[in-house]
Amino acid sequence: MYKKKNNSVSVKKIAEFLESDYNNEDFEIDTISSLNNVKDHSILFYTDIINFKFKLFDNTEYDLNQLEKFKNIVLIASEEIKTRTNIPIIISKNPRLDFQRVVMEFFSDEEFKTGIHKTAIIEENVIIGKDVYIGSNCYIGNGVEIGDKAKILQNTCVYGRTKIGQGTIIKSNTTIGSEGFSFSFTGDAFFHFPSLGSIVIGKNVWIGSNCTVEKSQIDQTIIEDHVKIDDLVHVGHNSTIKKYTQIAAGVVISGRVKVGKGCWLAPNSVIDNGCEIGDDCLVGTSSLVRSNFPENSVIVGSPAKLLKKTFKDYNRK
Repeated sequence: MYKKKNNSVSVKKIAEFLESDYNNEDFEIDTISSLNNVKDHSILFYTDIINFKFKLFDNTEYDLNQLEKFKNIVLIASEEIKTRTNIPIIISKNPRLDFQRVVMEFFSDEEFKTGIHKTAIIEENVIIGKDVYIGSNCYIGNGVEIGDKAKILQNTCVYGRTKIGQGTIIKSNTTIGSEGFSFSFTGDAFFHFPSLGSIVIGKNVWIGSNCTVEKSQIDQTIIEDHVKIDDLVHVGHNSTIKKYTQIAAGVVISGRVKVGKGCWLAPNSVIDNGCEIGDDCLVGTSSLVRSNFPENSVIVGSPAKLLKKTFKDYNRK
């Protein structure tokens, strides 16, 4: 259950934070709710159309009147919803986003501490910024740079020649900077090409649990600002993922791949060695990408083919 960060969180205080007019009765909010599990003294959001990238979910059949049986609840919703319910409403042009802002500002499910856990191993020449958290049993290799307010959760390894930007979160059991998978066969044995390069991870990046990001062979493996990576994702050596891209669970990005900005890589999709995907592309679930695709492409299938070029209509503006 989400708990308040402060002792007092009123509806008017939330409305002021969102810079929204609110002229109804003021009361205390204790927690957050969803439409499927409404609680007394809570805040929730409502929108008729929920736009998750390329899928539109229609909410118009939801009966808002059923909310009136609950005590002291408030909706974040668009102005036209006021005509469909007597529930107090904080007006918003983007209810889902404003609800997320409220949760981050006033409530907390997991408070990350700052500091370094006593079981973490920190090698020499490591640069650690302000308000950083490094969890239990982490390993931080020689020469790693960690920006202000970064969070590295338990059992994570960050090997040398890695730079992590401000505000980035790396969840548990993830390995950053492992050797790339690159071998040459000599006739009777394999020769491993060493990873002599580095990794650059930008600001406000999210990397989920049980992920691997390989160090480049010579140059850099790059994850730009605001990239969001789900659990169980592999990023191969010498790859570049540009800003605002989202990568769902189970995705495999092979070596030397370039992914443009604002892309959405759906679960279990695979991007083969050396492929390039332009800005604002969608790669469908379980697709196998074995060639290059231009910007604004919807890419599906195994092997993947261009379905249409309209993804930008649904994506980040």
